Amino acid sequence: MSPVTSWMKVFFGNAYVSRPADEPALIAALAGRPYSCIGQSHSYNGIQVIPGITALHMGQSRFDHLSYDPVTETATCGPSVKVLTLKQELVTHGRRMLNSGNYMEQTVIGALSGGTHGYGPEPVIAQAVTALTFLDGRGQKVTLTRDDPDFPYATLSFGTIGPILSVTLRTAPTQSYQSDAWVTRLSKKAVLSKGAMAVSTAIVPYSDPADPLIMLHTLRTATEGKGPRASRTALFSLAGLIDFALRRLWAFDRMFPAARYWLQRAADRINPRTHRRVITARDDLDYLYDPEPLLKSQRAPDLLTGFFATTFTAYNLAFFVPLDRSDEVVRFLMLEADKLRPLGFVLKSLIGVRELPDTSDLPFAGNFDGPVAAIDLFADVRDYAWLERLQRAVTSYFPGVRPHWGKSAIVEDFAASLGEEHIAALRALHLKHYPPGTLTPNEAVRKLFDLGEPAAQSVIAKATA
Repeated sequence: MSPVTSWMKVFFGNAYVSRPADEPALIAALAGRPYSCIGQSHSYNGIQVIPGITALHMGQSRFDHLSYDPVTETATCGPSVKVLTLKQELVTHGRRMLNSGNYMEQTVIGALSGGTHGYGPEPVIAQAVTALTFLDGRGQKVTLTRDDPDFPYATLSFGTIGPILSVTLRTAPTQSYQSDAWVTRLSKKAVLSKGAMAVSTAIVPYSDPADPLIMLHTLRTATEGKGPRASRTALFSLAGLIDFALRRLWAFDRMFPAARYWLQRAADRINPRTHRRVITARDDLDYLYDPEPLLKSQRAPDLLTGFFATTFTAYNLAFFVPLDRSDEVVRFLMLEADKLRPLGFVLKSLIGVRELPDTSDLPFAGNFDGPVAAIDLFADVRDYAWLERLQRAVTSYFPGVRPHWGKSAIVEDFAASLGEEHIAALRALHLKHYPPGTLTPNEAVRKLFDLGEPAAQSVIAKATA
């Protein structure tokens, strides 16, 4: 047996990890035993960690087929293909993914089935899927397309359907964007983001809740006459130093955690204002999250954007709230987090808010019921349970809160927002294709979707036996 862990290793266990090299080996691995499918383990909540069973490591297997069809302008790829690999292939054809998350080492299929999203138009990656093929619990191939009633449930299924052997996705032409970034106040966001196609905000959590200090990023199609621009405070001034610190707040959080709260309070008092505009290259692979030329890994090494990056040093919890109430939720979180400071808890880094302005037809997408904001919270790894408490508070006071399947505490509280008819439809789809004792989702997902008794290997099964 080998260890299987969540992203920050908060959840862990031992499983029989299998890396099948071809389809016959994969089918043989399914026979007569419970199994799960794992990718690059880019989940913080442990939904891929199912101890004691066979874990098919699709992310490290050899199902790396990838092709582009210029007639349909779609790409088809296997379960071992990473998002970065797909983007690199598409750009050679003058194409791009419709959207993506900010971690390109994810497998494409893992990102789809876990509900990974970016922001702006068509933000949920699974929305781009036009067809998929998976193996059922008997090793038979099942192919679904968009006109099949089961399709939307299989496409975004967070472990209840698998292994998925291939997916076909729509693509879009490459283009340049005008990427603007401001340090400003929340009250200015509506004016500064007017007309933008994509909006992302990072709130300084211990600034003034009435009008928080924010970092705002907007994306527009590049137009003639608009070029790069920078308006900043002088670096060797107090305001300039604060601006420098804010843009690298996650790094200062890591190096000087004791100063976290006071640095943010100082920034709130100094009230810096900056603006920077970048015109992205047509072939930029990561214009949403890093509009500078080339990938970060292709530029000169930077200690602050490498070793100290939040992604690798903090526990991350995320969920979706109705877009028209996102500012209220942010203020609520700021007030609740401040109440917890006497108990020794301090939020790490920034409160992330990515806007998903479209409505998806996938029942378990964050934006199925309408436009939403994806709220990202960060804490030191040992403090992750405080984030779950904050999430519970939000779901108690704000209706329509939906889970991010890789970053939420998956609890029954979400059932009402997901809809019993959709829960029943996914349950029926799973039971149709996977007899008892075959594909075994995570216990929290099993309970939410009523997929039978706890797995025999689980802690709850052992404790209640």
